[in-house]
Amino acid sequence: MNKVFSTTNSQLRKLRSRGLIIRDGSRVKKIIELENYYNLINGYKDLFLDKTYVGDDEQYIEGTDFNEIYALYMADRELRNLFLRYILEIENNIKSVIAHKFSEQYGYDNYLTVKNFDIFPKPKERKTNAQKIGEVSELIAHLQHEIARQLSKNNSMVSHYMLEYGYVPMWVLVNTLTLGTISKFYSVMKQKDQNNVGKQFGLKSDELQSILFVLSVYRNACAHDERLYNLKSVNQNLRPNMIKTSSVHDSLKIPRDASNNPVCGKNDLFAVVIIFKIMLAKNEFNKFYYALKKNIDDLSKQLNVISIDAVLKEMGFPDNWQDIKKI
Repeated sequence: MNKVFSTTNSQLRKLRSRGLIIRDGSRVKKIIELENYYNLINGYKDLFLDKTYVGDDEQYIEGTDFNEIYALYMADRELRNLFLRYILEIENNIKSVIAHKFSEQYGYDNYLTVKNFDIFPKPKERKTNAQKIGEVSELIAHLQHEIARQLSKNNSMVSHYMLEYGYVPMWVLVNTLTLGTISKFYSVMKQKDQNNVGKQFGLKSDELQSILFVLSVYRNACAHDERLYNLKSVNQNLRPNMIKTSSVHDSLKIPRDASNNPVCGKNDLFAVVIIFKIMLAKNEFNKFYYALKKNIDDLSKQLNVISIDAVLKEMGFPDNWQDIKKI
């Protein structure tokens, strides 16, 4: 059935009929018009719905106030701002190291040469040699397209090097690439080159590769103002992108599932917290930790019909998540 446009007043009537308490209709109407009904209500209502209700429509838990849903919505916005800040810090570090290590090995302009990448499929990849070369060629074509796009935008640095030297150094181009593209770039680098980059962060190549995949998902969600707190990282085939089980998981004694994977901190928001613990300097992680704890404490004070523990569970946070600061 096609959706029929609803006025804000009719949306408020519908919410009240479902048991949602709205104390100041004028204020709530303005909030919904500014924030978008779908983003606010449909995006954040789930924790507040009565799961025992068996009627035709949905019903809110008795006593649910609009202000609680709005508090979760605003807390998630703060989470996006907080997480994006530190994802960008890690992104910048990774871009710098990849550009330096690759250029050191092959020259500043040799990222457009197929032979400088891994064109031989690994046993577990189940790809032919032609498919592997095609994968690398697709990346190179994307990089060339990005150079053309930056030239059309009159990017001063890109234009300067192209006009003066006929090429754009890797350390210049890398600043224009998305984290998703950098993740792809790293995944097709030769094994020894991956190892050299990983060593810079004290990580094995497969550990860093999984971190890049997961960070790409959360970086995009933050940048595009999408719901973050209960987001799970999945690839295009709807399979979970998980970070490798680390000493942080072990130190927190996170329970394991039937596949011996920790039940949280793998492809949820807490996985990003673990990435920060691994990759940020201690003082930077501590600043992030205290900002995160304040966000959670502030939200807790505004909840009534649900507990902060219900929210933390959706975020993938274990009960002892605060112990991560001590590790």
